[in-house]
Amino acid sequence: MKRFFSIIAALMVGCAIWAQDVLTVVYATSDDGFVNVRKNPSMKAPVLTKLYMFSHGLGQGVLRGKSGNWCKVSVGKTTGWAYRKYVGEQTWYEGNGQPKLVATKASTPIYTDNYKDGGNDVLFTTVSKGTILADTFREDGQYYVLATAHDNLYIKKTDAKIVP
Repeated sequence: MKRFFSIIAALMVGCAIWAQDVLTVVYATSDDGFVNVRKNPSMKAPVLTKLYMFSHGLGQGVLRGKSGNWCKVSVGKTTGWAYRKYVGEQTWYEGNGQPKLVATKASTPIYTDNYKDGGNDVLFTTVSKGTILADTFREDGQYYVLATAHDNLYIKKTDAKIVP
């Protein structure tokens, strides 16, 4: 029996680690259009920044982990905790056996559309080497593109690889 629980615990840890290796974009789902990102997972913790709703169909932050009723999220250069009830998720990796796009640099930059001048050089976030970015993507010049209905994330081809 003890061995059974050890195996279950190991599988749970493995799943938690796996979940952190997949790029998941997050956004607020609250009625007021944002959720506070706090220093610690507590309603009494200081507010560091806000996570807003979709902008052009794209979430505004990146999921870094989950713990109980809280999500660890990064918004720009700030990382903190948001109340899970008001956080929606957007993940491009479905795990359906298709070729997948994987980050190859120690700190792989991901960019968003720049609506002011049409460039693709606005930093959205960075992810660690080995993070699965998507299994639905397209090529656009020197970039791989993850597309929503209204927006795109761009990863330079030199910063990612396609894994069968």
